[in-house]
Amino acid sequence: MKTGLLIISLIFVIVTALVSFVNKKSDDPKNNDHNNPLQIVAADSNRAKKMDANNISTYFRSNGGFNRNPNTDNSGFEWPKGSNKFVRYASGLWIGAIVGNDTLVSIAEYSYEYLPGYIDNNGNPQGKDDPAYRIYKINKGDSVSSDYSNWPVNQGAYTDSKGKPYQMGNQTMFYSSTDGYPEAHGNRAGHTLPLKADILQTNWCYNQYYNILDDVIFMEFRIINKSNIPWTRCFFGIWTDDDLGSATNDAVGSDSILSLGFTFNSSNSDGIYGAAPPAVGFLLLKGPSVPSFGDTAIYHNPPGSNNLILKPNHKNLRFSTITLVNEIPGYVDPANYHETYNLLQGIGSSGNSWINPLTGQVTKFTFSGDPETQTGWVMTTGDDRRSFASTGPVNVNPGDTQTIVIAQIMARGTSNTNSVTKLKQTSR
Repeated sequence: MKTGLLIISLIFVIVTALVSFVNKKSDDPKNNDHNNPLQIVAADSNRAKKMDANNISTYFRSNGGFNRNPNTDNSGFEWPKGSNKFVRYASGLWIGAIVGNDTLVSIAEYSYEYLPGYIDNNGNPQGKDDPAYRIYKINKGDSVSSDYSNWPVNQGAYTDSKGKPYQMGNQTMFYSSTDGYPEAHGNRAGHTLPLKADILQTNWCYNQYYNILDDVIFMEFRIINKSNIPWTRCFFGIWTDDDLGSATNDAVGSDSILSLGFTFNSSNSDGIYGAAPPAVGFLLLKGPSVPSFGDTAIYHNPPGSNNLILKPNHKNLRFSTITLVNEIPGYVDPANYHETYNLLQGIGSSGNSWINPLTGQVTKFTFSGDPETQTGWVMTTGDDRRSFASTGPVNVNPGDTQTIVIAQIMARGTSNTNSVTKLKQTSR
């Protein structure tokens, strides 16, 4: 149902030790990375809000991160809503490019290199202390809330033909952020000069009552190069630390045809979800547009509108890589910006290519087999996993915008591996 999803979206303690592990991860470097006071957003509800109109309840934050509870720094992606069962610990937007003679990256991981605001015409960051640069959220039918009345059109929020807030689903969220503040670039895996990127992020979801869209949240990132230097070989990535129920029995996989990265339980029983635990995935619905003679890039702008965009001699890219991040020597969490850029390109932190052990071939899609039929390269052991998906490369000239649309999808089948099959069915 990937086509169906895209069409619809465009038209519109069990054991104390385990619970302790889920709530405060031993591999989380936040004790080092959270020394920067610019990263603290928990006390400001305008910089972190829940999207919770359907079966998913999760947090979005104006620092490039999402799915993490800003009040506790614990898992924030709850499914089903109200169950106190969590699927994702933290996720975030990563960007990397060659800029002049430099490699520049901006990441949102356990600490964050984005802040609310924008880059002005002189190339300077603005807005991090301006209360207007907050997260705006409206529900379907809303016409009186403060967020509705003050919808930030001047920041790039969508409007309808009457100039009113464009409501893309049962709940719509908008905010703008930038990586332009040098002092925010303190993550060990980043720590470069800013790219000077503006990010206009719109999130939305549907409540259709027992429809597959009840378990989906959509995210659109409009990413603008506000510098005066082209970004060459630019990649846009989504990093995630999923803790699907219990944190230590997760497995990951990829489907390059669907452009789907997913996490599932390595066994048919989870300490939190019990039997037949669910699966969760990131599905790329629209990648960046690149020149491609004879092709036509097709999309609606804004999503769900009748404004069909046709770009002759262009195509929309798919995920160019979906990989495991941690655990295997040479393919571990990046410790500096060189390793981060390697990850964005689909190679290991050490610069080594991934090899499919069954075919002996180089690949950028790890664990690409079918978990239910146990065919192909399948992860069969569980642990605390992190994974990554990116799309590129693309060249982004000064002033240009690239747009990507991604869905977060939940599915639960008759077994742990059948949940992956159901996730893929939803994604088609």
